[in-house]
Amino acid sequence: MKLSELDGIVFDMDGVIFDSEVIGLESWERLGKKYGLENVHENAMKCIGRSTVDTMGILEEAYGDKVSVTELYEEAKAICREIIAERGLPLKSGAKELLFYLKEQGVKVGLASSTSYNGVIANLKGTGLLDCFQVIIGGDMIKHSKPQPEIYLLACEKLGVRPEMTIAVEDSYNGIKAAYNAKMIPVMVPDLIEPTDEILSMVYKKMDSLDDVLNYLKN
Repeated sequence: MKLSELDGIVFDMDGVIFDSEVIGLESWERLGKKYGLENVHENAMKCIGRSTVDTMGILEEAYGDKVSVTELYEEAKAICREIIAERGLPLKSGAKELLFYLKEQGVKVGLASSTSYNGVIANLKGTGLLDCFQVIIGGDMIKHSKPQPEIYLLACEKLGVRPEMTIAVEDSYNGIKAAYNAKMIPVMVPDLIEPTDEILSMVYKKMDSLDDVLNYLKN
């Protein structure tokens, strides 16, 4: 797939642009120990790529009879903020180079994240990357979250691109399913989870890093 043949590229954020999924998992594992909750890692993994509403539903089913899920969720976010304040929110390898290259080439670039719009903006501020995205869609701007295609279809509509000629860069199962259901060109850069055979059947390319995505598009 040549860059000149594409209408555009849309990125997920957590686990793709930022190395943030591991921070979320750490916060949940801390809470699991604090409150004696079982299978926290497994349930937190189910939430990757899901909206706040979906995440709350998963947590309610798992722990609603033991704790206030709303308070638990807020505490998890507070721990994430503490970790980020202490360590910073690291970019994934190759993120800055890839986004700057796409901007130089005049490629239409969007971002479609299950994180709220304000959360996305807050994370991008200070990275120098905010201007690399012509369109940003947050999880609170849609009704049906990933794996439904709504967020990607909206991003393509706002960008003015054809989904079938637009790459979606994702790390999660639900993200790949959303891109596939939107009839886009799914490129998977796995973060915490490797693809299953089912996911690989939906993927145009699997790459190890955004550095590899950049090299692929250049060559």
